[in-house]
Order: sequence, then structure tokens, then C-alpha cells
Amino acid sequence: MNFRRIEIIFLVTFIAIDIFLFGMFKKNMDMQADNVSQGDSDSVIVKEMRNDQIKVGNLSKKNETAFYISGEQSDVLRNQMGQLVNQTPQFVGHELESELKQPITVDKNNPRKSIDKLLTDSTFVLFGDQYVYSKNLSTSRNIVYNQKAMGSSIYSSEAQIRFTLNSNYQIVSYTQSYLQGIKSLRESSETISETRALIWLYQYNEIPNNTTVAWASLGYTKLLSIDGNRVFIPTWIIAIRPQNSTQVQLKRINAFTGGIIKQTDENLKNNQTSMN
Repeated sequence: MNFRRIEIIFLVTFIAIDIFLFGMFKKNMDMQADNVSQGDSDSVIVKEMRNDQIKVGNLSKKNETAFYISGEQSDVLRNQMGQLVNQTPQFVGHELESELKQPITVDKNNPRKSIDKLLTDSTFVLFGDQYVYSKNLSTSRNIVYNQKAMGSSIYSSEAQIRFTLNSNYQIVSYTQSYLQGIKSLRESSETISETRALIWLYQYNEIPNNTTVAWASLGYTKLLSIDGNRVFIPTWIIAIRPQNSTQVQLKRINAFTGGIIKQTDENLKNNQTSMN
């Protein structure tokens, strides 16, 4: 056996491993330096926002994961609304509108608690277990539930239940839209953080001075429509409220690319909502 040749092979192998490990070490050090640099930069920009009288709470720097997803707009609500009882439902466009024959009283201080129980009854609301309460979009007279999708929720008027309450805190009617066959279109990818989304929105000059950032939420909003199919992307929805105002305006940032999403009334029922 040629031991000299074996020694050379081992030597070359060890050198290659050393070069690889050094490259990995340098890459990790560079990434850490970039993260520290970006973290410092983010802190400076958040401070600038506060100097501009923009009120911002504690922001998460965590990167989430999300998908491109799709869902189908269908007549499934029309086909199954016959099983609903004690109400008068009708199908308008792709939305079910229903008036209750007898109003249902909900907890004044916690209407969600009452409605969550009602959603388990398929004779009251169809597919109720596929929706989740949205505190951010709800008001004292309109309680909103978004359809769930891939561990998050869809912020779209095409995937919502909106309950209308009277002055006695009774449900008198509701409207419902539903997307069928929700699925991911590709493997999950990392999103930008809440902090980074807010900073980019500020740098796009989309947050005026003397404004409060009321809330921020990561969900899915519509990217495009293809016949009856809808494609959604993960989006940071950020609500801003001018000082001395009860109205909030919703801004949207693509959670994959950081690009601003300028859509009018496609993703949510109203671009402005009043706070409780």
C-alpha cells in the first residue's frame, strides 16, 4: 500500500475541512455583525419615530414563518344555509346575510365569550369552528371573526363573519363569507419582523407625525384573483390613529418582501374602523 499517497489524501482532506470551517466561522461572524448593525439601526429609527411624536409600544423583533396560500370562492354557504334555524338567511353575491328571528343576548363585557359558544352550533352559523375572533377589527356594535388559515387568519371581507349588535347587546343579524379548500402553494418562508415592518412603513412616509400605532398583526391578505380562486400572501397589517381621533387607518406591508401594499377596499370591509 502506498502510505505516502494516503498521507497526502488525508492532508488535502484536512486542509479542505479547515477551509470550509473557517468559511463557515467567517460567515457566522459576518451575520452576527450584520444583525447587531441592523439592531442598532432599528433602535435609532424607532427613537426617531418617537421624536416625531409617533407613539409606538413594545415591538417584536422575531421573524415568523408563513406561506403563500389559496382558497376557492364557492356557493357552499348557499347550498347549506337551509340547515340554519331561527333566522332568515339570504345569499347575496358570495355572501350570506341573515336576520335573526329572535335577538340573542351576549355578555356585555365579553361578547366574544358568548359568540364563541354559538359558533359551535352548525344550525346557527355554518363552519363556525373555522373562524377566530378579531379584537382589532371589532367594535362595540360589530363583532368580527376572520377565517383561519395555516396558523394565522385571513384579513379579507371574503373570509369573515360580522355580527351586528343592538344597544341591548343582542345579536340581531350577521353576514358571512367563506373560502373553501384553503391550502399552501409552497413551503413556508421566513417573514420580516413586526419592528422591521413598522420601520419600513415609516420610511415610506406612510406614518404621519403625531400619530399612535394602535396595533399590528400578521395575517393573510389577497394578492390576486384567478376566476373563483384567491391567492393570499402574509401581510403585516398596521393600524395608525391620529391624535385626538377615534378612527384608525389600516396600512399593509408584504411580510416577505417588505413592500407596501396599496389596495383600496379589497382585503378588508373598511379601510378605516372606529375603536371601542
